[in-house]
Amino acid sequence: MTSTAEEPTTTSSPPEVPGAARPASPMLRRRVLAAELKAMRRAAGLTHVEVARRLGWQQGKVSKIESAKQGVGIDAVIALAETCNAEPEHRERLVGLARDARARGWWESYADVLPPARRTYVGLEADADVIRGFAAEVVPDLFQTRDYASSAAGWAEQEPGSGFERRLELLLRRQEQLLERHPAEFDIVLSESALRRAAGAPEQLRHLVDLAQRPDVTIRVLPFSVGAVPVESSFSLLEFRRNPHPDLVFVSGRTDCAYFEDEADVASYRETLVRLEEMAMSPYDSVEFIEEVL
Repeated sequence: MTSTAEEPTTTSSPPEVPGAARPASPMLRRRVLAAELKAMRRAAGLTHVEVARRLGWQQGKVSKIESAKQGVGIDAVIALAETCNAEPEHRERLVGLARDARARGWWESYADVLPPARRTYVGLEADADVIRGFAAEVVPDLFQTRDYASSAAGWAEQEPGSGFERRLELLLRRQEQLLERHPAEFDIVLSESALRRAAGAPEQLRHLVDLAQRPDVTIRVLPFSVGAVPVESSFSLLEFRRNPHPDLVFVSGRTDCAYFEDEADVASYRETLVRLEEMAMSPYDSVEFIEEVL
């Protein structure tokens, strides 16, 4: 149940969001809409309980909407905007976000091979402006060739009925979206271990060299010679610069995927990534190193 002790943050005017970019991904639209509704309520000086009471809703509904745990229809958005005395331009933007958020993302057709946590990642990845990260043992999936991806998946997963072909199709679709149609900026620290394990796949190493020539891709190799590193697992940091959405960290395992939104958690991973970048080779030296391994 929503607490009545919540102290809203009162400001003299609503948040300046009407001119912000509209996300392309329905996943991000839903989350941006939730954040803007929360900011609007706080700007109006209202608590969850006060808004719910005025609209005749259950107390927990407003909280769930603002945390993107519950969808919100156009009529509800209009009601919230009126209750919070939103300016017409702001209300129009919120209604547009609500309408667009009802669309289905292309990745949702892969629900049979895409668990909920990974579905969230793929949906948010589609609108990330910058993708940074650390790859410990395996080349990042968005940089993988088809043959390398097949090998990394393991032969057992390639048996008929395993869903391997669907997962591979999904991977190639993500690569097409983020490297060709709507290219993001990439800055990746790649462990020497991942390179050595890929040494038997020269096509994969050549692909990394080719990617590193792109102005939107930066690859830094973390050599064994630097010794111990401050992190064990691979992770990705998604940065959103065109939309009012906080940056996110995803830690992906073989069978699961966890993501962190808390500001302190994200800051901790960001600091770790900066440290890894300092320990790694320069982008130029990294390309030479990959060529030597090749």
